[in-house]
Amino acid sequence: MKAARTLATLAVLLCATRLDAQQYFGMNQVQYKHFNWQVIETEHWLVHYYPEEKAGAMDAARMAERSYARLSKVLDHQFREKKPIILFSSRSEFGQNNVFGDLGEGTGGATEPLKHRMIFPMTGDLESFEHVLTHEMVHEFQFEIF
Repeated sequence: MKAARTLATLAVLLCATRLDAQQYFGMNQVQYKHFNWQVIETEHWLVHYYPEEKAGAMDAARMAERSYARLSKVLDHQFREKKPIILFSSRSEFGQNNVFGDLGEGTGGATEPLKHRMIFPMTGDLESFEHVLTHEMVHEFQFEIF
């Protein structure tokens, strides 16, 4: 009886794995590409991009200023300093960001409340990009006002 109990205990201990090791699996985020960041400075934004996306970054900068003008009038608030916008040229490169990590396939952009950064993948659909940009900009106004 005692031998069977000892053998059963030993079997459980040999088969058991550490729970924290199981929860850690897949948590590390691999960075695959080094980005050569450049900045477009507008009146209210610092648009960070890499050279492959210069045309898209110029469009994003114009959209950001247009949305800012509309929202600042509606919300009766002006930013005290320029806010960063970080652009990635694709969804897969957006998933490599080290601001939030990969936020999932359905995420079109995000705003960080502490450093007031907004990040976006450039998908090629400028209408939906401007919609998400304006949405995230509303959060930026909320963070600044509160």
